[in-house]
Amino acid sequence: MDYKYNNGIELLLAHMNIEDIINAAETLYQLEEVEEEEEGGVLFEEEGLSQEEMDENEETGDSEGSQQKDYDDRDVGVRYGTVTDLLSFVNLISNMQASALQHLPEEMGVLLNKKYMAVKKGRYQINMDVLLFPWKLTYKNPGPGLVPKGSFGKVHLAQDTTTRKRMACKLIPMENFKAADVEFQARFRHENIAELYGALLCDQSIHLFMEAGEGGSVLEKLDSCGPMREFEIIWVTKQVLRGLEYLHSHNVIHHDIKPSNIVLMSDKAVLVDFGLTVQMTEDIYIPRDLRGTEMYMSPEVVLCRGHNTKTDIYSLGTTIIHMQTGSPPWVRRYPRTAYPSYLYIIHKQAPPLEDIEEDCSLAMRSFLERALERNPALRSSASELLKDEAINPPREDQPRCWSLDSALEEVTHTMLRQQSQHHDTTQESSLYSEDSGHMRRKGSLYIDLGALSGYCKLVTGPPTSEYG
Repeated sequence: MDYKYNNGIELLLAHMNIEDIINAAETLYQLEEVEEEEEGGVLFEEEGLSQEEMDENEETGDSEGSQQKDYDDRDVGVRYGTVTDLLSFVNLISNMQASALQHLPEEMGVLLNKKYMAVKKGRYQINMDVLLFPWKLTYKNPGPGLVPKGSFGKVHLAQDTTTRKRMACKLIPMENFKAADVEFQARFRHENIAELYGALLCDQSIHLFMEAGEGGSVLEKLDSCGPMREFEIIWVTKQVLRGLEYLHSHNVIHHDIKPSNIVLMSDKAVLVDFGLTVQMTEDIYIPRDLRGTEMYMSPEVVLCRGHNTKTDIYSLGTTIIHMQTGSPPWVRRYPRTAYPSYLYIIHKQAPPLEDIEEDCSLAMRSFLERALERNPALRSSASELLKDEAINPPREDQPRCWSLDSALEEVTHTMLRQQSQHHDTTQESSLYSEDSGHMRRKGSLYIDLGALSGYCKLVTGPPTSEYG
């Protein structure tokens, strides 16, 4: 549409900087507001407010103004930053009142990883710049409870549309978010701790982006494949102990070691979910409430009289029992339906040595006895257990460790060859007998992940150097 102006207005519009005029108008408007407040004080639309109510409203306004000012001093939108920037952001968000959160931009946050996450003009839009998928859709044969929910929030598989990097994204509603959910994972970096890539506020939820364990959690594998074989347990245990050794060297207690919080990757296992983690300032940590999941709790945690990092070692011992048997300790002897709480049982009967798998090797049984020692002063540390012979077997006793994809491929070729040669006797083949070596426990960790690798090309398997 063409506009015609007289008296040279066209020339004025052509050379006028609209942005300068808008900035000047905003400045003028702010000055007028300040003058009104100085001359007439605070104006209330509602009449009949008492002086007490006016004072209360004034205090609330000051508080929100202070929070708003804290926010205004920071860069808006999504930006790259340091760990300090990330912690400042999450502390600001977690301490803000609900009313102040409504005035925040639609999307804001701090990202630590420039390599994997591409910020575009201060935005990192969900389902545009980064895609979120329900985790179960990425697996061929998921078991029940595929990716367990954390204390609060769901976990999704995320993929950056620019870098194509796959990540895990945990969504936590604002009302349930605590800065502690992020603090330890951001501050402590280790190969056996899931790396935190960044935190984002979007749609009144905090999105935590972190290293994705595309092999799933140990609990997921137990649910879908059944009990794990001992050399698989050894591999996972060694990875967890390395992570715990690092945390404990900094006086950090994880407080929730269990199968769902151990996530498998192609060449390692990592610890996740640091919502209950604390860092001790003294030799003993005395909690104000129970921390952890009761079936994996140590006796000293149940007593609530104080504990230290050794409680994580006990929880690892109960987790090994779960990996051996496919069930958490206590559950088979004391069904959940009859015993809604195991706290009293743990207090009176711990440790659960009777739940150790019958075919457990003598070395592993001795390892579990050291990890499940009732007296924490006598219980072995992570550093001591890493040297135990149970998880460092002689090379001749170590099974041949196939890569995850080649294991499935070799089994498939063998099956097809036997079917073609002995079609009528395939089922009698020793390859598929219950006493067969690598197929003794059907759907074992390696074979199942091999199927996953062949199907999705996501993982390649634990390093063969671990077992020769």
